Parts: sequence; C-alpha cells; structure tokens
Amino acid sequence: MNCCDYECNQGRDCPVRVARIGQRMKSADPLPPSIWREQIKRLGYWMLMGILGMLWMAFLVACAAYVN
Repeated sequence: MNCCDYECNQGRDCPVRVARIGQRMKSADPLPPSIWREQIKRLGYWMLMGILGMLWMAFLVACAAYVN
C-alpha cells in the first residue's frame, strides 16, 4: 500500500512519482585475497584441462578405430 491508495495530497513531491526506476544497489566489498582461493582456481583450471584432454583422446581413439 502506498500513499496513492488513499487521499494523496503531496502533489508533485509524491515519492511514487519521484522514485527513480532501475535504481541499482551498490555491490558488496570484494573478498580479501586468499592463497586458498588462488589454489582452488588453479586446481579447477587443470581439472577442466584434464577432462577436455581425456575427451580429446577418446575422440582420437574412436577415429583411429573407425579408420582401421
């Protein structure tokens, strides 16, 4: 319920009309740097590279088996 639901006498200063649309909240402070966070990022990167490497090797083996 806002002020316009009943007899509003604020005129041009009505907060419903003055309110900005799409107002963004400020972001939170970034997390402090941590050695563990960097290690987890590096681990995730190398795990992704390993999985992609295994998929690539499986593709190559399948192609080699198809050719022979």
